[in-house]
Amino acid sequence: MKLPPWFRRRRVGVAATLVSVAALTAVMAPLQDDIGLLNEGLLLLLLTLVISGTWGREVGIFAAVTSNLALNFFFVEPLHTLTVQSPENVLALFVFLGVSIIGSSLLAAARASAEEARRREAETQVLLSLSRAMIGQTEPAEALASLCREVVAAFDAPGASVLTAAAGGWGVLAHAGSADAGRPADAQERTMAEQAASSGQITRIGHTGLGNSRRPRIVAPSGTQRIREADVGSAFVPLLFGDRTLGVLRLDGPIGATPFAQHPDSLLAAFAGEAALGVQRAELAQAASHADALRQADEMKTALMTSISHDLKTPLAGIKTAVSSLIDTSVEWSDEDREAFLATIDSQADRLNRVISDILDLNRIESGVIAPARRSVHVASLLDDVRERTALVTKPRVVTLDAGADIYAQADETLMAQALVNLIENAAKYSAAGAPIHLAASAAGASVEIVVSDEGPGIAARDLPHVFERFYRAQEGSRRVKGSGLGLAIVKGFVTLSGGSVRVESAPSGTRFVIQLPVAEQAKASA
Repeated sequence: MKLPPWFRRRRVGVAATLVSVAALTAVMAPLQDDIGLLNEGLLLLLLTLVISGTWGREVGIFAAVTSNLALNFFFVEPLHTLTVQSPENVLALFVFLGVSIIGSSLLAAARASAEEARRREAETQVLLSLSRAMIGQTEPAEALASLCREVVAAFDAPGASVLTAAAGGWGVLAHAGSADAGRPADAQERTMAEQAASSGQITRIGHTGLGNSRRPRIVAPSGTQRIREADVGSAFVPLLFGDRTLGVLRLDGPIGATPFAQHPDSLLAAFAGEAALGVQRAELAQAASHADALRQADEMKTALMTSISHDLKTPLAGIKTAVSSLIDTSVEWSDEDREAFLATIDSQADRLNRVISDILDLNRIESGVIAPARRSVHVASLLDDVRERTALVTKPRVVTLDAGADIYAQADETLMAQALVNLIENAAKYSAAGAPIHLAASAAGASVEIVVSDEGPGIAARDLPHVFERFYRAQEGSRRVKGSGLGLAIVKGFVTLSGGSVRVESAPSGTRFVIQLPVAEQAKASA
């Protein structure tokens, strides 16, 4: 015989009811003359209320009916039959049955209300913990990872992840728990995720432990292979944002015996709402990043065009003018004039070469094609070498050098040499005419400090934060010197590739560029 569903779900409570009613009846039967019918009924009523409070309303009603039958059969005259001899006993049995049912129902309702209140309180604590975990996260991806961790903790689940639709299927945006939580969605999971996204309802595949049934729930949508009977499964919760579905929250099972196992939908909906906000934040951050990249590209294009229009056109104009003058046979040029024209061509060609080299160097830095070869570099030798390479630019200035013979830095020597050349040429262009330039190096702890300083007018405070930006030119009139505005950006790029950092310090008495590099052992250099 097929048993009713409620009976199958409450079979343990029903069995306990039969055993307890039989035991109480067996205890009272020999003493029924001493106890009295009223006390026997009250004891059975008390047992009914205890059962109702323990097993719920349905089992409580079953206990009320069972107790009423036991009272009638064993304690109401005539005994051992359901026939009732006295009319008042008929009324008493009906009153007993009514009180038992009403009492058990009220007690079960109070028990259910208390359980619901405890569950709501637990949900509130979980959501409070979620808010605390997410409120301190500025990165959307980390906020979603925090949410996944809270989901795992709340449901005692193996793992949780946030999936979003992509060109190749459903990709994992964030996850927590076991390493398996970060797995890409397989064919069946993609189908279930799409079903959850389109229907706006929670879908399940395999055994998750969610809901009233603890037995495996197998969902096999049409057109897919049925999942094998297993102790693992996943639930897919749609992430709804207005009229859009931004993805799904995947909860791997089976979950633990938590307060939310039997009624998970409200808490899952709350988690899904927070996850939807997180995905929206990620989309907005990505859009903002893309817009910022486009803005920077547009700014660079504008600056590059400005630089090309001025820094390339000007030397070309000078070269063109000098060449046109030399080939003009209508004018008799003196030897001094020809030398001047040739000197102009030479200087403007050098200027043109520097601008093109700067643009190419910056492009190499930003495209990541430079692979730095870091090794131990003797700093004093490096500074002496760049001083010789810039001798023509700094003439007739005095370039002093103060560096210990035992200082070694870990860096790419070629990149650092070019960075220092740029700094020295910068100092020669912007400092007072004939003023000396100072090179110094010192070691302190785990770093080496290289300083290039001049005795010029300094850099205005408003320009200091921007001097390493591409195409930035200082606005002070005393510092308006011809150039592309790329030299210091290249310095910063080369120093960074060498594993160091650079900063600028300025005062009306002069400017100091300070490079910090990791210290290296002398033994490594000699090796």
